[in-house]
Amino acid sequence: MKIIQCFVMICGILTFSCSSKRAENPFLEIEKSEMVFDLKGEKIYFPEIINPLFINAVGDYLIISENRRNDPKYPLIRILKKSPLGYHSSKGKPGFGPLEIPDATFVEPGPNDSTFTVYSGMAKTLTNFSLTDTSLLGIDQYKQPEELFEVYKMFHATDSTILGIKSIDPNRLVEISLKDGKRIAGYGTWERIPDADHLIDYTDPIVNYHLGQINKGWFRANRKEGLFVNASIYRDRIEIFDYNEKEFTIVEGPRLELPKFEIMPSGANSVVIFDIQNKYGHRDVYIDDKYIYDLYGGFNEEEIQKTNEVAKTVYILTHSGDVVGKLNLDISIRGLVVDLHLKKIYGITTDEDPGIAVFELPSEFL
Repeated sequence: MKIIQCFVMICGILTFSCSSKRAENPFLEIEKSEMVFDLKGEKIYFPEIINPLFINAVGDYLIISENRRNDPKYPLIRILKKSPLGYHSSKGKPGFGPLEIPDATFVEPGPNDSTFTVYSGMAKTLTNFSLTDTSLLGIDQYKQPEELFEVYKMFHATDSTILGIKSIDPNRLVEISLKDGKRIAGYGTWERIPDADHLIDYTDPIVNYHLGQINKGWFRANRKEGLFVNASIYRDRIEIFDYNEKEFTIVEGPRLELPKFEIMPSGANSVVIFDIQNKYGHRDVYIDDKYIYDLYGGFNEEEIQKTNEVAKTVYILTHSGDVVGKLNLDISIRGLVVDLHLKKIYGITTDEDPGIAVFELPSEFL
């Protein structure tokens, strides 16, 4: 029987939201079940893809974000048709000019079914691209006002607002108006980390920056479901925010111990330095209308450099944070997309000639 404790009792849409925290380690519990599957994947190589970093999905398409350090002659976005899997087109002329992008940090569905939206963290822009034309350029572009510059990860919460993470803020998430850049609300306050008072100075003026770095991870959203998820790369922690209910669910594990770190002086401020031997935790997350799919690593930097293996495990969670399945992959991937209709899992392979790995989703999760 699962026990959920609510440790923030007051819910308010301006600065607070309730949080549910689970009493046991659900990742260890699933190991004892019959919902653990070994999957054999197939790698498909596309010569158009040069050095991919992120994979997303918009409708019937996979959107691949390329490394911004590629030769600028190459577009920053590759679009693949899911079924049958094949190259469709390229987008994203590198640069800071009108309708250009210097990077493709986040991708989400656009204003209509034939468009998608790309957030550039370098240019601080939201650019809409067409799935049907042949131009590398966007079709329209929104520049963040100065008030939004500290928001470095973001997705649309509504047509007129974004929900994102600020570099330093008392709240985990902030909601900002796209009309004037004004703050509408903050959700979830940073709590003290258990057994870490000797490592963290909570009187430090930038302690919220330190807490954000310790909990830094992969921020993903499903606006239709009203879900925004942060899966930490250093600390094994998943934060599920239900925008409709203004409520957080915290899922900790598989590891419950904190990663080794120090807070060190850096110029006039200080930064969080992690032990290089620490193994990375969560490596990506994907949200559909039924589940949250958590790509988990468990390799440190030295191991990744030696083996090219980044992540070979997928945990499956309900929207309320129950861990209901585990998938062991035979191909290492970075990033994942799941299509329930096609019964497929897609990921970017981490070998020397990266392609797209495709796995069959077990029928138990359809």
